Amino acid sequence: MKGPKQLPKKITEKLNKRETTKYEKLQEKWVKTGDDMIKTQGDSVQYGRKIDKIKEPTAAQKKKDQKLIDAAFRAFDKASRIEDDYTEFVGKMKKKYA
Repeated sequence: MKGPKQLPKKITEKLNKRETTKYEKLQEKWVKTGDDMIKTQGDSVQYGRKIDKIKEPTAAQKKKDQKLIDAAFRAFDKASRIEDDYTEFVGKMKKKYA
């Protein structure tokens, strides 16, 4: 997954060590959670299509399908929270140093 939009270089040069560390961690989390989200959603869709082809899926198959759907929603929620944290941090740094 493509990473978040970077802060301008003139702002990143002014960040102290703690802010730089937090900035880098947020970027890494953004990419990791985005990749995880894409993978879980892909798995869910793939299994859902497999289930759709079966006339009468068993209870276990339906349960697994629902479990994968729930996992995809949780991954999306986590990724959107990380994105919000990153956006909030970048906004603070722009306000502080720009």
